[in-house]
Amino acid sequence: MISAVVAAAGRASRMMRDMAELGLEPVHKLLLPLNGVTVIEATVRAVLSAGVDECIVVTGHRAGEVEEALSSLDVRVVRNDPVDVPLSSSLLRGVKAAAGDIILCAAGDQPAVSPATLRRIAEHADPCTVSILARGESGWLESARGIGMPLAAGADLLREYLPRGDGNINPLLWMMLEDGVRLYGVEASDPIELVNINHYSDYLRIRDHFRDVDKDTE
Repeated sequence: MISAVVAAAGRASRMMRDMAELGLEPVHKLLLPLNGVTVIEATVRAVLSAGVDECIVVTGHRAGEVEEALSSLDVRVVRNDPVDVPLSSSLLRGVKAAAGDIILCAAGDQPAVSPATLRRIAEHADPCTVSILARGESGWLESARGIGMPLAAGADLLREYLPRGDGNINPLLWMMLEDGVRLYGVEASDPIELVNINHYSDYLRIRDHFRDVDKDTE
């Protein structure tokens, strides 16, 4: 059984700051419009289309609004309490609630990662292997340089390592490598899949990508 955990709990402070500096009304990045839905809806729809058996969304900051945006989708929500926790803690909360033996972990601000790529990431994971979106070399990796999410791994492996984290995922990947855990990098099908929406410029790139895809399918 494959469970998905989508982290949708952060402050989005960089995005809010960017928008204020541009004279725009600040909007949480997960709630920005994208192709007729919100960023978080687009991300979760891709995850649900990747062949997972369940999808758990971890909310925190702006939880009510994020959960309302997802109200029509087949997801289970768990809330961070307290809300000010690092990404590793958000993922651990979702992993603890998951039933699958393989967990696909995604960030809510990665709507451009296609269902096909997410599926390939999940397919390469096993109890001793972390499969991850490659940012450079693909295949079996000897370095965790620059990589983070999305990733898939055995539930027991994540339950062992996530409690050791105090922030982003990359330091934990280095720790896993040092302990002999295998990392497998899955090549992106399009460079846009490597873009996380952290800044307003990132949002514009992904928004334009979705518009271009729509034009190609008309």
